[in-house]
Amino acid sequence: MRQKFDIALKDIIKDVPRTFLKLLTGYDSGKFIDIQFPDIQLRQPDIVIEAPDGNIIHLEVQSTNEKIMLERMFLYAGFIYNQHKKLPIQIVLYVGNRPLKMANSVESDMIRYAYRLRDIREIDCSQLLVSNAPEDVLLAILCKTDDVEGAIKKILDRFYLMPPKERENYIRKLLYLSELRMLYTKVKAEVMNMPITIDIEDSKVFKDVFIKGKREGKLEGKLEGMLEGMLDLKYGSEGLELMKMVKNIDKTDILEEFKELIKRSTSVIELQAYLNKNV
Repeated sequence: MRQKFDIALKDIIKDVPRTFLKLLTGYDSGKFIDIQFPDIQLRQPDIVIEAPDGNIIHLEVQSTNEKIMLERMFLYAGFIYNQHKKLPIQIVLYVGNRPLKMANSVESDMIRYAYRLRDIREIDCSQLLVSNAPEDVLLAILCKTDDVEGAIKKILDRFYLMPPKERENYIRKLLYLSELRMLYTKVKAEVMNMPITIDIEDSKVFKDVFIKGKREGKLEGKLEGMLEGMLDLKYGSEGLELMKMVKNIDKTDILEEFKELIKRSTSVIELQAYLNKNV
C-alpha cells in the first residue's frame, strides 16, 4: 500500500527540486541516468544522477523500513560500478512515520560498505518554503517544522499565485503527500478556506488514487488503475489521455512493462510511441 507514496515522491524529485536536492546530496543540479540491472528479475534503481563534478548519486525513496535494504543497496552499488566504473554516492531517503531502523553498513576483513540514510523528518522545511521551485515547497509538508499550521499556510500561499490548472495540480499532490504525516484533514480545511474553486475528492477516494477504476478480481483492472494514477501524477491531463489506448491492452505483461516505462519516461510522446506499437 505504501508503494504509491514512493512512486509519487520519485516523480516529484525527478522534477529537480534544487533546494531539496542540495540539502540531501550537496548538489543542486545533475543529469538523470537511466540504469537497469541485469538479473533473474529486472531491477531498476529509483533515481540515478550524474553530478556536475562527475560523481554519481544513487537515491532510493522508502516509506517503510525495508528489511533487506542494506543488501539491495550493496547490490545496486556493484551494478552501477560495473556499468560506470565509479562507486556511487548512495542515499536512502526515508519518508515514513515509524521510527527509522534500517541497517546501512556492513564490514568484513576485506570489505567495508555503507550508504547514507536520511530521515526526511530531520530536514528543516524553512529553506524549502522560500525556494523558487514548487517541488521544493511541496516537499516541505514532509519535513521538520515547529509550526505545522504555519507551514501549511505558507505552502498554500505559494500555490495560490499559480495559474488555476497548475495550482490545482500542486494542491492535489499536497493533499496526497499530507496523508503520510496524517495532515490530510488540516490541509483540506485550509484549502477549503482559500478563495478559489477546486474539486477536492473525499479522502478515501484520494487515498486510493492508484487503484481507482479497478475491475473486481482482475489483475488487469488493478494495473489500469495504478497506471492511471501514475500518468495523472506525472503528466496530468495530457497523460490521462493515454488511458484510452491503455484500456485496449489485455495482456498483463504489456501493462507491467508500460508501468516501468512511465517511471523512467521523460515525455508523453515516448509513452504514446510505445502504446502505438503494442495496442
